[in-house]
Amino acid sequence: MTRRDELTAEVLAVLEDYIKAFETGGREEVQAFVHLPVIYIAEDDVQVRERYPFDPVKLRAATGLHRAEMDHDVVHIDESKAHVLIKGRRKRADGSDIEGLESVYILQKRDGEWKIAAFSGIRTPVES
Repeated sequence: MTRRDELTAEVLAVLEDYIKAFETGGREEVQAFVHLPVIYIAEDDVQVRERYPFDPVKLRAATGLHRAEMDHDVVHIDESKAHVLIKGRRKRADGSDIEGLESVYILQKRDGEWKIAAFSGIRTPVES
């Protein structure tokens, strides 16, 4: 296993735990995976946030989100930074699609821990 493979495995493990926290936890559980302040690139502006910008509990209640099926592609990585493309779908408990999601996440390793430093996502309607 190369060093790049090892770093990629570390980043993917963090993102897997982050998605689990998003599916089951609240803002505090998800916020544990980000560096604060965190940069969020929205539809029409760039925000520097002192807390995680979404409340997963409210999102789950509003959309019926039960799980996310995401593919991760670590496109660039070194000892301290990773660029990750994420693509997938958010699902309800019955397996039906809520929406598609395509995102870019930038993680940084500080004090030995990989955490999300910046992210942006594009929600896409589900095609029938």
